Amino acid sequence: MAGALATSGLLLGAYLWAPREPGAATALAVTEDGPPDRPLQKKPVRGRTVQARPMSSYTTHFTPGEPRVHNIELAAEILDGHIVAPGRTFSFNGVVGPRTESRGYVPAPAIMGSRLVNDVGGGICQVSSTLFNAVFRAGLDIRKSRAHTMYMPEYPEGREAAVSYPALDFTWRNDTGRPVRIQVAYTASSLTVSLWGERKYQVRSKTSDRYGVKPYGTGVGRGRKCVPTVGREGFEIDVWRTLLDDGRKVRREKFHTEYRPQPEVKCV
Repeated sequence: MAGALATSGLLLGAYLWAPREPGAATALAVTEDGPPDRPLQKKPVRGRTVQARPMSSYTTHFTPGEPRVHNIELAAEILDGHIVAPGRTFSFNGVVGPRTESRGYVPAPAIMGSRLVNDVGGGICQVSSTLFNAVFRAGLDIRKSRAHTMYMPEYPEGREAAVSYPALDFTWRNDTGRPVRIQVAYTASSLTVSLWGERKYQVRSKTSDRYGVKPYGTGVGRGRKCVPTVGREGFEIDVWRTLLDDGRKVRREKFHTEYRPQPEVKCV
Protein backbone atom coordinates (compact mmCIF):
# COMPACT_ATOMS: atom_id res chain seq x y z
CA MET A 1 0.00 0.00 0.00
CA ALA A 2 1.39 3.32 -1.01
CA GLY A 3 1.88 6.41 1.09
CA ALA A 4 3.19 9.83 0.21
CA LEU A 5 6.89 10.16 -0.56
CA ALA A 6 8.91 13.33 -0.87
CA THR A 7 10.07 12.43 -4.38
CA SER A 8 7.27 11.38 -6.70
CA GLY A 9 9.67 9.97 -9.25
CA LEU A 10 11.03 7.52 -6.68
CA LEU A 11 7.53 6.36 -5.85
CA LEU A 12 6.52 5.86 -9.45
CA GLY A 13 9.29 3.31 -9.77
CA ALA A 14 7.66 1.32 -6.98
CA TYR A 15 4.73 0.30 -9.16
CA LEU A 16 4.29 -1.75 -12.30
CA TRP A 17 2.82 0.53 -14.93
CA ALA A 18 1.14 -2.18 -17.00
CA PRO A 19 -1.74 -0.72 -19.09
CA ARG A 20 -5.23 -1.92 -18.27
CA GLU A 21 -7.84 -2.09 -21.02
CA PRO A 22 -9.98 -1.35 -18.98
CA GLY A 23 -33.88 -2.66 -3.21
CA ALA A 24 -34.26 0.29 -0.93
CA ALA A 25 -34.01 3.82 -2.29
CA THR A 26 -32.11 6.71 -0.73
CA ALA A 27 -32.00 10.46 -1.41
CA LEU A 28 -28.77 11.80 -2.93
CA ALA A 29 -27.59 15.28 -3.76
CA VAL A 30 -25.34 16.40 -6.61
CA THR A 31 -22.13 18.10 -5.48
CA GLU A 32 -18.91 19.22 -7.14
CA ASP A 33 -15.47 17.84 -6.30
CA GLY A 34 -13.61 19.90 -3.72
CA PRO A 35 -9.96 21.03 -3.73
CA PRO A 36 -7.42 18.29 -2.84
CA ASP A 37 -5.73 20.02 0.09
CA ARG A 38 -8.75 20.82 2.23
CA PRO A 39 -8.84 19.89 5.96
CA LEU A 40 -9.96 16.40 6.94
CA GLN A 41 -13.71 16.85 7.25
CA LYS A 42 -16.85 15.57 5.62
CA LYS A 43 -18.39 17.72 2.89
CA PRO A 44 -21.96 18.94 3.36
CA VAL A 45 -24.47 17.45 0.95
CA ARG A 46 -26.07 20.15 -1.16
CA GLY A 47 -28.07 20.47 -4.36
CA ARG A 48 -31.04 18.70 -5.85
CA THR A 49 -31.96 15.27 -4.54
CA VAL A 50 -32.51 12.14 -6.61
CA GLN A 51 -33.58 8.60 -5.89
CA ALA A 52 -30.81 5.98 -5.94
CA ARG A 53 -30.51 2.23 -5.51
CA PRO A 54 -27.66 -0.01 -4.36
CA MET A 55 -25.31 -0.64 -7.31
CA SER A 56 -22.55 -2.69 -5.71
CA SER A 57 -20.62 -3.30 -2.52
CA TYR A 58 -17.22 -4.76 -1.63
CA THR A 59 -15.46 -5.58 1.66
CA THR A 60 -11.77 -6.13 2.44
CA HIS A 61 -10.17 -7.08 5.76
CA PHE A 62 -7.13 -6.13 7.81
CA THR A 63 -5.55 -6.94 11.16
CA PRO A 64 -6.95 -4.78 13.99
CA GLY A 65 -4.54 -2.34 15.62
CA GLU A 66 -2.05 -2.04 12.75
CA PRO A 67 -0.75 1.52 12.11
CA ARG A 68 -2.30 1.53 8.65
CA VAL A 69 -5.78 1.15 10.17
CA HIS A 70 -5.65 4.80 11.26
CA ASN A 71 -4.81 5.90 7.70
CA ILE A 72 -7.59 3.74 6.28
CA GLU A 73 -10.11 5.33 8.63
CA LEU A 74 -9.04 8.88 7.70
CA ALA A 75 -9.49 8.27 3.98
CA ALA A 76 -12.74 6.36 4.56
CA GLU A 77 -14.25 9.31 6.40
CA ILE A 78 -13.38 11.69 3.55
CA LEU A 79 -14.87 9.41 0.88
CA ASP A 80 -18.06 8.56 2.77
CA GLY A 81 -20.97 10.48 1.28
CA HIS A 82 -19.07 11.79 -1.75
CA ILE A 83 -21.26 12.27 -4.83
CA VAL A 84 -20.01 11.82 -8.40
CA ALA A 85 -22.28 13.75 -10.75
CA PRO A 86 -23.33 12.31 -14.14
CA GLY A 87 -20.53 12.55 -16.69
CA ARG A 88 -17.94 13.52 -14.08
CA THR A 89 -14.66 11.65 -13.58
CA PHE A 90 -13.80 10.69 -9.99
CA SER A 91 -10.16 11.10 -8.93
CA PHE A 92 -9.08 9.33 -5.75
CA ASN A 93 -6.20 11.76 -5.21
CA GLY A 94 -8.40 14.74 -6.04
CA VAL A 95 -10.96 13.78 -3.40
CA VAL A 96 -8.78 12.26 -0.65
CA GLY A 97 -5.91 14.73 -1.10
CA PRO A 98 -2.32 14.56 0.24
CA ARG A 99 -1.41 11.92 2.80
CA THR A 100 0.78 13.92 5.19
CA GLU A 101 1.47 14.08 8.92
CA SER A 102 -0.12 17.54 9.08
CA ARG A 103 -3.38 15.97 7.93
CA GLY A 104 -3.19 13.22 10.53
CA TYR A 105 -1.61 10.35 8.60
CA VAL A 106 0.98 8.14 10.30
CA PRO A 107 3.85 5.91 9.06
CA ALA A 108 2.79 2.40 8.04
CA PRO A 109 4.05 -0.27 5.61
CA ALA A 110 3.93 0.81 1.95
CA ILE A 111 5.17 -0.98 -1.17
CA MET A 112 8.47 0.29 -2.56
CA GLY A 113 9.53 -1.75 -5.56
CA SER A 114 9.59 -5.35 -4.39
CA ARG A 115 9.70 -4.54 -0.66
CA LEU A 116 7.63 -2.97 2.07
CA VAL A 117 8.91 0.15 3.84
CA ASN A 118 7.36 2.33 6.52
CA ASP A 119 6.03 5.54 4.99
CA VAL A 120 3.52 8.24 6.01
CA GLY A 121 0.11 7.29 4.71
CA GLY A 122 0.93 3.62 4.19
CA GLY A 123 -2.16 1.44 3.87
CA ILE A 124 -4.21 3.98 1.93
CA CYS A 125 -4.33 1.61 -1.05
CA GLN A 126 -6.69 -0.63 0.89
CA VAL A 127 -9.26 2.13 0.46
CA SER A 128 -8.59 2.69 -3.25
CA SER A 129 -8.54 -1.05 -3.95
CA THR A 130 -11.80 -1.68 -2.08
CA LEU A 131 -13.35 1.18 -4.05
CA PHE A 132 -11.91 -0.29 -7.27
CA ASN A 133 -13.73 -3.56 -6.68
CA ALA A 134 -17.02 -1.79 -5.96
CA VAL A 135 -16.59 0.23 -9.18
CA PHE A 136 -15.63 -2.94 -11.07
CA ARG A 137 -18.78 -4.73 -9.88
CA ALA A 138 -20.98 -1.71 -10.64
CA GLY A 139 -19.91 -1.70 -14.29
CA LEU A 140 -18.67 1.90 -14.14
CA ASP A 141 -16.13 3.24 -16.62
CA ILE A 142 -12.65 2.63 -15.15
CA ARG A 143 -10.35 5.25 -16.68
CA LYS A 144 -7.01 4.86 -14.90
CA SER A 145 -5.78 2.15 -12.52
CA ARG A 146 -2.46 0.48 -11.82
CA ALA A 147 -1.73 -2.64 -9.81
CA HIS A 148 0.90 -2.89 -7.09
CA THR A 149 4.22 -4.42 -8.00
CA MET A 150 3.59 -7.19 -5.45
CA TYR A 151 0.50 -9.26 -4.80
CA MET A 152 -1.29 -8.44 -1.56
CA PRO A 153 -3.72 -11.13 -0.35
CA GLU A 154 -6.20 -8.52 0.93
CA TYR A 155 -7.42 -8.02 -2.66
CA PRO A 156 -8.59 -10.31 -5.47
CA GLU A 157 -5.77 -11.21 -7.85
CA GLY A 158 -5.51 -8.61 -10.62
CA ARG A 159 -8.27 -6.40 -9.19
CA GLU A 160 -6.74 -3.53 -7.25
CA ALA A 161 -5.72 0.11 -7.58
CA ALA A 162 -2.43 1.41 -6.17
CA VAL A 163 -2.36 5.15 -5.45
CA SER A 164 0.12 7.78 -4.33
CA TYR A 165 -0.32 11.52 -4.13
CA PRO A 166 -0.12 13.29 -6.51
CA ALA A 167 1.06 11.27 -9.53
CA LEU A 168 -0.36 7.74 -9.14
CA ASP A 169 -4.14 8.00 -9.23
CA PHE A 170 -7.25 5.84 -9.58
CA THR A 171 -9.97 7.43 -11.70
CA TRP A 172 -13.35 6.33 -13.02
CA ARG A 173 -16.18 8.10 -14.85
CA ASN A 174 -19.82 8.11 -13.91
CA ASP A 175 -21.35 7.09 -17.25
CA THR A 176 -24.76 6.09 -15.84
CA GLY A 177 -26.56 9.38 -16.44
CA ARG A 178 -27.47 9.63 -12.74
CA PRO A 179 -25.48 10.67 -9.64
CA VAL A 180 -23.46 7.98 -7.86
CA ARG A 181 -22.97 8.17 -4.10
CA ILE A 182 -19.99 6.53 -2.35
CA GLN A 183 -20.78 5.02 1.04
CA VAL A 184 -17.88 3.83 3.21
CA ALA A 185 -18.08 1.94 6.49
CA TYR A 186 -15.40 0.29 8.61
CA THR A 187 -15.00 -1.88 11.67
CA ALA A 188 -11.88 -2.76 13.67
CA SER A 189 -10.97 -5.34 11.02
CA SER A 190 -12.85 -4.55 7.79
CA LEU A 191 -13.61 -1.86 5.23
CA THR A 192 -16.75 -1.81 3.05
CA VAL A 193 -17.39 0.47 0.09
CA SER A 194 -20.90 0.62 -1.37
CA LEU A 195 -22.09 2.55 -4.41
CA TRP A 196 -25.60 3.95 -4.76
CA GLY A 197 -27.12 5.07 -8.04
CA GLU A 198 -28.75 3.65 -11.17
CA ARG A 199 -26.86 0.71 -12.67
CA LYS A 200 -26.33 0.95 -16.45
CA TYR A 201 -24.80 -2.47 -17.16
CA GLN A 202 -24.82 -5.98 -15.78
CA VAL A 203 -21.32 -7.34 -15.11
CA ARG A 204 -19.75 -10.73 -15.72
CA SER A 205 -16.12 -11.38 -14.82
CA LYS A 206 -13.54 -14.11 -15.25
CA THR A 207 -10.03 -14.54 -13.84
CA SER A 208 -7.28 -16.66 -15.39
CA ASP A 209 -5.04 -19.05 -13.54
CA ARG A 210 -1.67 -17.71 -12.46
CA TYR A 211 1.04 -18.04 -15.09
CA GLY A 212 4.65 -16.96 -15.57
CA VAL A 213 5.35 -17.83 -11.93
CA LYS A 214 8.69 -16.58 -10.59
CA PRO A 215 10.37 -17.75 -7.35
CA TYR A 216 11.17 -15.34 -4.54
CA GLY A 217 14.51 -14.71 -2.91
CA THR A 218 15.67 -13.51 0.50
CA GLY A 219 17.01 -10.19 1.71
CA VAL A 220 18.08 -8.19 4.75
CA GLY A 221 16.84 -4.72 5.64
CA ARG A 222 18.21 -2.10 8.00
CA GLY A 223 16.88 1.02 9.64
CA ARG A 224 13.54 2.13 11.02
CA LYS A 225 11.84 1.95 7.62
CA CYS A 226 12.50 -1.77 7.24
CA VAL A 227 9.45 -4.05 7.33
CA PRO A 228 9.98 -7.82 7.70
CA THR A 229 8.04 -9.82 5.10
CA VAL A 230 7.31 -13.39 4.16
CA GLY A 231 8.32 -14.51 0.67
CA ARG A 232 5.74 -14.72 -2.13
CA GLU A 233 6.12 -15.88 -5.70
CA GLY A 234 5.64 -13.44 -8.56
CA PHE A 235 3.14 -14.23 -11.30
CA GLU A 236 1.01 -12.85 -14.11
CA ILE A 237 -2.76 -12.92 -14.21
CA ASP A 238 -5.58 -11.72 -16.46
CA VAL A 239 -9.04 -10.52 -15.48
CA TRP A 240 -11.85 -9.98 -17.97
CA ARG A 241 -14.93 -7.86 -17.33
CA THR A 242 -17.89 -8.13 -19.68
CA LEU A 243 -20.56 -5.41 -19.62
CA LEU A 244 -24.08 -6.44 -20.64
CA ASP A 245 -27.14 -4.37 -21.51
CA ASP A 246 -30.32 -6.39 -21.10
CA GLY A 247 -28.29 -9.56 -21.61
CA ARG A 248 -26.46 -8.36 -24.74
CA LYS A 249 -22.71 -7.78 -24.66
CA VAL A 250 -21.67 -4.13 -24.88
CA ARG A 251 -17.92 -4.60 -24.44
CA ARG A 252 -15.31 -6.89 -22.91
CA GLU A 253 -12.32 -5.43 -21.04
CA LYS A 254 -9.04 -7.09 -20.13
CA PHE A 255 -6.99 -6.21 -17.02
CA HIS A 256 -3.48 -7.69 -17.20
CA THR A 257 -1.24 -7.63 -14.13
CA GLU A 258 2.33 -8.74 -13.48
CA TYR A 259 3.30 -9.18 -9.85
CA ARG A 260 6.98 -9.26 -8.92
CA PRO A 261 8.24 -11.82 -6.42
CA GLN A 262 8.17 -10.55 -2.84
CA PRO A 263 11.43 -11.52 -1.12
CA GLU A 264 11.58 -12.88 2.38
CA VAL A 265 13.05 -9.95 4.32
CA LYS A 266 14.61 -9.92 7.79
CA CYS A 267 15.25 -6.59 9.52
CA VAL A 268 18.49 -6.22 11.46
